[in-house]
Amino acid sequence: MSNYKIHTTLAAGLLASAISTVTQAQDDGWRFEEIVVTAQKRAQSSQDVPIALSAYTGDHLKQIGAADFKGLTNMTPGFSVSGGSDAFPRSYIRGIGSNDTGIGADPSVGVYIDGIYASRNGGALTELMDIARIEVLKGPQGTLFGRNSIGGAISIVTEETSEELNGEISMELGKYDNQHAKGIINLPLIEDTLYLRASGSIQQRDGWQENTEGGEYGNSRDRANGRLKLTWLPSEAVEVDFSSNWSRIDEMSAYTENMRKLSLAAGVPAYAPSTSKTGDHTSANGNRDLLFRLGLKPSANDLTAVEPILERQLRQHSVIVKWEFNDELTLSSLSSYRTFTTTSASDYDGTEYLLGNNDKSIEFNESISQELRLTSSSDRLDWFVGVSAAHERNSMDFTVSLIDAGALDPSLAGGPLNNGNPFSESSFVSSSVDSYALYGDLTWQATDRLNLTFGARYSIDEKEIHYDNPIQTDGAALFGGAGFLMPSGLQFVDANGIPDPSMQEREDNWSNFSPRLVLDYALTESAMVYLSATKGYKSGGFNTYPTPDPSNFLFVTPAATESFDPELATNYEFGIKSTWFDQRLMLNASIFYLNYQDLQVRQITNNLVQIKNAGKASNNGMELDIKYLVSENLTLLANATWMDAEYVEYSMGGADLSGTPLLFSPNFSGSLALDHSWMVEGIGDVRSFVSYSYKGKHLVHEGIEQEGYAVVDARVALTTEDEQWEFAMFANNLTDKSYLTNYVGQMESFGFSAGYRNTPRTYGVSASYRF
Repeated sequence: MSNYKIHTTLAAGLLASAISTVTQAQDDGWRFEEIVVTAQKRAQSSQDVPIALSAYTGDHLKQIGAADFKGLTNMTPGFSVSGGSDAFPRSYIRGIGSNDTGIGADPSVGVYIDGIYASRNGGALTELMDIARIEVLKGPQGTLFGRNSIGGAISIVTEETSEELNGEISMELGKYDNQHAKGIINLPLIEDTLYLRASGSIQQRDGWQENTEGGEYGNSRDRANGRLKLTWLPSEAVEVDFSSNWSRIDEMSAYTENMRKLSLAAGVPAYAPSTSKTGDHTSANGNRDLLFRLGLKPSANDLTAVEPILERQLRQHSVIVKWEFNDELTLSSLSSYRTFTTTSASDYDGTEYLLGNNDKSIEFNESISQELRLTSSSDRLDWFVGVSAAHERNSMDFTVSLIDAGALDPSLAGGPLNNGNPFSESSFVSSSVDSYALYGDLTWQATDRLNLTFGARYSIDEKEIHYDNPIQTDGAALFGGAGFLMPSGLQFVDANGIPDPSMQEREDNWSNFSPRLVLDYALTESAMVYLSATKGYKSGGFNTYPTPDPSNFLFVTPAATESFDPELATNYEFGIKSTWFDQRLMLNASIFYLNYQDLQVRQITNNLVQIKNAGKASNNGMELDIKYLVSENLTLLANATWMDAEYVEYSMGGADLSGTPLLFSPNFSGSLALDHSWMVEGIGDVRSFVSYSYKGKHLVHEGIEQEGYAVVDARVALTTEDEQWEFAMFANNLTDKSYLTNYVGQMESFGFSAGYRNTPRTYGVSASYRF
């Protein structure tokens, strides 16, 4: 029997067992607690929101061991995060995501922290510290947030200040000498007027990935985070919340692993690199001279290996003001300033030889945003309208080194470019983005059972990009300062092929109207069905690295720098949200169809790296989410997603890829978890949480498939009777499963490709004290 059938049958069997058992239960007062969310900008039970979403409280995050939102992938249907380095995490929801890491395009999945948009991939990933809940919303989200997200939204809500003096101190020790300390304190400064909440964490951990070529171990941890929240209540009608976040990362990221060797030109000697074994914890990253080993040059020019550094400094400040005019009308203002600098480096080929490296990339982002929301709630009508404006300033300084491609394969460049020696080139790109939007949502309670919701968003996006690459003094000698990979200013030409420095400056703008229509109907007091149609939009953009065309005298033609079109999506969905048997069984399900046009996909063809619109794609599928209280002390959680996500129209490098599955979109994924607690008289409450998650086979790149895999996590904790102390043991990836998390395709044209693997089995203990 296939894995697909096994896991489908298992899910069906558990559901049948749950319904059969719970129908025999009597109402003795125990039931699961509802999760209150603000997905529609008002407090609602997650069961009353006609949107497919997964919600997690701070307690849930602790049980599943989610240190950041990547930790939610195993327990969240249809959600994946790729990226070997935390510098550039790329999220996919229901097959919608972006594989680009430049500054010319926007992420497809938005991350919001207390309603503030976390712009750019390089600054989106933060530690989940002192979190009230996380809401993962599926499908286009344009009518509910200041910045629209075509694939979905990850909304992170931090804990609020409170009127009582309280806090928590915790320490975690684990494998690879992991040391992780956290602290939280809540202080009432002025009674009924001023409250402060501060939290911070420090983590250090040795790396688990050995580079057989020497150097520091990869995948270490050295991070520090801090947050300060201040709430001021100048009157009964006004609340002012100030928040300041700070984050520092200074560590070794992951080494790449060579995955395959492609055929080279006739006459080039065969070569098989000494790579790591599949599934082990080593790599072979180095900068040895391959041409010398192949006998193509008389002497070696070995260089020091590139270490995969990851450094980031991030700061965010925000002021949120809420003014209640009366019981029905509230005005909110969200103002924010955010800046980060991320520095990273990596080896592209995953071998002990210098084929291609990211010697160093430095991404800088500075963003400022302002949002105003007017919210109203009454017996029959709930609505809100918002207006937002945001400005971003970005830059990317990028240096790459490359083997002399012409000496390795004359068919690629016609002969040696740099006398057989490796060369290095740099790129300096800056951009600015201005985004404006008017959006809103209105829900009319047409009858006691039927609600009609209409939402709409009108967006205006303006972008500029400037290429300021230097003369490539360390580039290929054959070209005398012109770039083989990173073009200098004189290589930009107009439509007639005449050098034109003004082609380094590009700008464009786009506008879009995206509506949302939802009907939800209450079958009973605890069961609701909904039907929705939502349009989504992601603005167009520019190629961050326009590559010279070797077939056109290394000129950069206008086609390489012109903007690409916006992405458009239409999502149709039918779902049910229900609780049964005195709130002991929660059963949610949805069926969706997604029509996607003009996907922005990074393509690598020969030496050309660019983003193009990929035509059409579609995804139809079903999601199932179950929560069942087997007894007062035992809870079963299960979810599953079936998807058929593929390109409808797509070609790359002359190849027709229609029918190819979308990246990170398994046909089936799901998870099972058991949450059990029991009281030990005179000691306290013992709680165990065990989860099993499975992802079916899926593409990490066109032609590179990851087989299906399962991951098991477990945690056991003792909480004392006074609820002040907690002692816990945990293990993540208990079976030490190894799988690909990302693919690096920059060196495919030269015969090699590389990938990143997941963290192996980890375990540890923790202790926390609450006061």
